Amino acid sequence: MRESNNQIGDEEEAKSNTEKSGTTESNTANTCTETMTDGGTETIRSRTEVKMHNDDVRYYSADGHLYAYREGDEHIVVSRGREPRDRWTKRVPAERDAVLTGEHLWTIPDNWQHRVKITFETGSGYAVYHIPETGVDVLVSVPSYTQLVDAWYSVKRVGTLSVTYDDEFAWDKLEDIIETVREREQVDGDVVDALERLHRRRRSVEKHFVASVNMYAKQALLCRDHEPITVRQWTADPWIDIFHAGDSLEEVLDLDNETKDAVVRHISDRGIIPLYPTVRVDVESDEGIPDGYEIRAMSEIGAPPAEVVDYLITEYYDLMSQDAWAGIRDTEEDMILKNVGDVKKKLSS
Repeated sequence: MRESNNQIGDEEEAKSNTEKSGTTESNTANTCTETMTDGGTETIRSRTEVKMHNDDVRYYSADGHLYAYREGDEHIVVSRGREPRDRWTKRVPAERDAVLTGEHLWTIPDNWQHRVKITFETGSGYAVYHIPETGVDVLVSVPSYTQLVDAWYSVKRVGTLSVTYDDEFAWDKLEDIIETVREREQVDGDVVDALERLHRRRRSVEKHFVASVNMYAKQALLCRDHEPITVRQWTADPWIDIFHAGDSLEEVLDLDNETKDAVVRHISDRGIIPLYPTVRVDVESDEGIPDGYEIRAMSEIGAPPAEVVDYLITEYYDLMSQDAWAGIRDTEEDMILKNVGDVKKKLSS
């Protein structure tokens, strides 16, 4: 699958794609009957009534407020801003089994599991959700300090949660430690030999150490009693106990336990090898995506088959130009352009 920095789409176009309500409203204490632009009516529960019954799916306050609640198999999203463009009501699926990178979501689907919350000092943030039905993880940006028109969750990456080593070794200090230890008469010569071997084979030790961290980091992060896990600025220190740095030394340098423990003490005192390795938490795009996932995602947003095929071939996978694909389909390029545009509107509306 092709990932592009431009997949988020044109925000100005997205702003115009929300479903606008009409100007006629009939209010009661707990509901509001709206006349929609298509001439139909919708009975909308008030924010007060939704909150009173603890039925909130989402609430967001900015230049006005936005709230959502579940009705049947849909979420009713209600925007009540100061400008006409920010006064609308929209129905979206309450559950989603597949989404695409760049898609805009007004609510988090009910069947998603919140795994990780990523926070920043600026107040902005991201979240990682797991979709059990398809087994994928989704990274979304969480709107903060933005106007209602932009208050969607933006799907940044779809794939598999990754927790990987993101720390540093201080090998430049090792030679000084070796000299210091060598000058101590009470230090066993085997310890000095082990430190010298560590210096010679430091790259092998580092490679083995990083691989060990990557093998166990995800388990360490997610073994907490509750989710979501909160991490700051993409990194975390998930280790409940000291990470067993000596295991890598023992395997690469072939040390006995006594020598290994002595070496670990010397290198940990100077921070040569991190005993609590920092890890980076993210979603690795395209990993673990099941067959047919993209088609499933597009069918869930209501894209008909022709739009699905045209969008996947010319835009999502970028297999060929719209002109070339129109020739193969024996249709006008304008039709391909329209179908692709319609899909983009569905993804960003």
